[in-house]
Amino acid sequence: MGITVGRIFQTEVRVHWTWVPIMAFISVIFGIELTDGTSTGLPAGLAWASSISCAVLVFVSVAAHELAHVWVARRFGQSNPTVVVQLLGGPYVMETDPKSAGEELRIAIAGSLLSGVVAIVFAIPALVIDFGPLAAAPDPVQAVGFVATMVAIFNAMLGLINLVPGYPMDGARVLHAVAWSRTGSQQAAAAVAIRVGRYVGYCLIGVGLVAMTFTDALAGFSLVIAGWLVMNSSKFLDRRSGLEELLAGVKVGDVEDPDPGRVPPQLTLDVYAASYLAERNGAAALVERGDNLIGLIGSAQIRRIPGRLWPTTHTEQAMMPIADVPRVSRESDLWPALETLERRHLDALVIDGGQGPTALLTRRSAAKLIQERAAARQIQLAASAQLRKTRFRDR
Repeated sequence: MGITVGRIFQTEVRVHWTWVPIMAFISVIFGIELTDGTSTGLPAGLAWASSISCAVLVFVSVAAHELAHVWVARRFGQSNPTVVVQLLGGPYVMETDPKSAGEELRIAIAGSLLSGVVAIVFAIPALVIDFGPLAAAPDPVQAVGFVATMVAIFNAMLGLINLVPGYPMDGARVLHAVAWSRTGSQQAAAAVAIRVGRYVGYCLIGVGLVAMTFTDALAGFSLVIAGWLVMNSSKFLDRRSGLEELLAGVKVGDVEDPDPGRVPPQLTLDVYAASYLAERNGAAALVERGDNLIGLIGSAQIRRIPGRLWPTTHTEQAMMPIADVPRVSRESDLWPALETLERRHLDALVIDGGQGPTALLTRRSAAKLIQERAAARQIQLAASAQLRKTRFRDR
């Protein structure tokens, strides 16, 4: 998701597509304000240059915020293959797997700390120009003052908003880290963060509705959207926590795909998709040249290639080399392996520790086990409810 712009700290940096309308909106709004005689009344060229500079620096500020998380995570030995720069929320922080509460706290708070520093750095020239001896300076200096003021305000807001204790904000991970430190349990900490996040979402929606009715409709609508996002993220994480509990004690070896399939390297993608993926949703195949295993291919690989090129593209050209496929131990817990699948956007992992042919943990095999355990849990809950009802009647 997003456009790749480069690699920093050995992490691929992607820009979310929503930055196109966001930067256009900022440029237009500030450009109109700066050319309006009731505002600063700057010349048109200087006004639009200033507004575009604001838009660019807003993007750079958010990117720096996210990369601060990346840098601190790498200092603790953590790395994710990609980071997506988007306006709201901390997707990178959500994907980290800290080993302690202190580590989680440092990673989560790094972005807001950097945003605070940036706000102070830009606030100094803004104050000097607006209230100091440069208050009557020429238009170019006034333009610099305007840009510095807007960037300082934005970074202050960025740092504070991200500390809201509701997912997907960084503040949810800060709260999780504090609760983890106090309780000693990640599950208990997750329950606290999810519950608080749900209440925060309700409050934001309520305040937004009041604001829409009595004060600023746009600001109120923004609060409602933010509350809806926080509340739905909390619901998602609640379901995710339930799924983690459902899979407690399950090992990777319990979910081995019994039939991962094997395809030749010269098979074209249109044939592979029609004859293999269509009937094996969530599965992946090993690419073999003779007796040599050379790669792994699944929907994650072929969807990166336009459909019009499938008839002329071979599996060998689209596959992930087998040396690059993450490996997991047969005796390791299933849940961290599923998190690796999700973070890396893969369809399968190679299972180490087998004596026979190469084994895979696939999305298909994991989904089958989840469905079986969920069905068994529903039967167990229904039986328990029926037993309680019978005991109540017997009283």
